[in-house]
Amino acid sequence: MKYNQVIIIPAYKPKEDLIGFVQQLRETFENIVVVDDGGQDEFRHIFDQVGELGATVLVHEVNQGKGRALKTAFKYCSEHEDISKAGVITVDADGQHKIPDICKVADAMDANPEKIVMGCRMFNTGNVPARSLLGNTISRYVYKWFAGINVSDTQTGLRGLPYSFLAIACETAGDRYEYETNMLIDIKRNGYEMTEVGIQTIYENDNDSSHFNPLVDSVKIYAVILKYSISSLASAGIDYLVFAIGLHFGLSILIATYVARAISCIFNFTINKKVVFKGQGNTIAQFAKYIILVIISGTLSGWGVTQLSHLLPQVYPVIIKIPVECILYVFNFIVQRKLIFKNKTNN
Repeated sequence: MKYNQVIIIPAYKPKEDLIGFVQQLRETFENIVVVDDGGQDEFRHIFDQVGELGATVLVHEVNQGKGRALKTAFKYCSEHEDISKAGVITVDADGQHKIPDICKVADAMDANPEKIVMGCRMFNTGNVPARSLLGNTISRYVYKWFAGINVSDTQTGLRGLPYSFLAIACETAGDRYEYETNMLIDIKRNGYEMTEVGIQTIYENDNDSSHFNPLVDSVKIYAVILKYSISSLASAGIDYLVFAIGLHFGLSILIATYVARAISCIFNFTINKKVVFKGQGNTIAQFAKYIILVIISGTLSGWGVTQLSHLLPQVYPVIIKIPVECILYVFNFIVQRKLIFKNKTNN
């Protein structure tokens, strides 16, 4: 008996091994969709043979990136509910995912039909390339603290997605490697639960077949946090300028803090709503909650700077304000993500 889930394999410049891999998959899965993300003649024979084995081959005439390849496959599957109503499983083409592990994901999907199933690798096996170990460790903690996403392998390409999630996945931002981490944010944002299954940790030839660019793709992966940081820095610049001017003209620390917050908050609210968190709720309600956050944050900042100024009278308050604002930076991010700009549109 074969599994009902659709296997999706995005492939760019694949090795000949892809043919045997698809042949093995066909023994266990009825439907397989392979995306040729490049349309190059040099690799045409591989995709032709994959098609002859019964897989559906979708072609990009030029390379568009892994994220775009996945979205092409998701769109195809969302238009063919007859074959994909049991959900889809994304699988990498580089040999990292083995048939027994893919079957474990399918079993978990059958047991949890509306959950996202993550095939998570173990990183204490000793065969993990340094760049992969470092990237996964950093992203795991970053996404846990800044996005509320608690998953042990944020970069795994082995994922089981229910049919109801495909429309959301088609609209997730990103065309390359950042797409998969953006998907995690959309999973959280739309109220889907995740469950994990442990899989083998396999890196063939130090993962030399990966097309991941550590610098460019890492910047894209952490785009949400980077955008929030830029927005916060710009707002902080406005805040500091007004704060310093207020002190110069004789305002108390607390009053100068309130005035500075009031002037910078409209800019910060607009950028965070439209660009960073992409909140889709009622703007008036969100702004009201944001103002409450501004008041609380401003009070904590003013109180903290005032108290530290009493303890450190020789230090100018503008300098003392820096560590206080660094602590409030994380507090403000979490409150905005969880309470102000939280989206939940799960059907």
